[in-house]
Amino acid sequence: MKQYSIFLAGVGGQGILTAGSIISIAALIEGKNVLLSEIHGMSQRLGSVYMTVRIGEVMSPLIPKGEADMMIALELIEATRYAHMLKPEGWLILNENLIPPPGAMIGSEKVPSETEIIKSLETNFKRVIKANALKIAEELGSYLLQNTILLGIAFAVPEFPLKPQSGEGAIKRVFAKKQKIIELNIRAFRTGLELGKKLTQKIC
Repeated sequence: MKQYSIFLAGVGGQGILTAGSIISIAALIEGKNVLLSEIHGMSQRLGSVYMTVRIGEVMSPLIPKGEADMMIALELIEATRYAHMLKPEGWLILNENLIPPPGAMIGSEKVPSETEIIKSLETNFKRVIKANALKIAEELGSYLLQNTILLGIAFAVPEFPLKPQSGEGAIKRVFAKKQKIIELNIRAFRTGLELGKKLTQKIC
């Protein structure tokens, strides 16, 4: 692997920074070169945000248009907003969670349905893994676990350059001294990993 580029998209409050940090620390645990971008966009709650993580022989954290090997999308509208960043053969880890933008809440912006968005994405990308991470997270005890569940799915993708053990090690570092939070997130990560193994088998 010369390089692997990951694009994370979502809205403020979904833990984009945490997810990116976990990936980056996992790469460092394995002794791999990694570059992490700052959060871009409106990081306040519900504002559109994205960040990038690049692993391997890279000189910049910025991903050229259409060059991301993977997109982890925590929200459906943000997945469509940044779909142009993903390679046609790239992996799209998609949270089946639609959060209407502020304009839609006041009636000034029309929002496609979840079905329309997913159908459009599946038309353009063949490697789409869908999961209702919000439902799974709530079953595990907290909606805040959505990002860790999706990370578990990402680590199950065959071409993903990092080992699940490194992902768990990174979780322990990110949430250091918060044992209950560590346990919850590792459980969520493992749940996503097992789900990812099943779903990737249907695609590969």
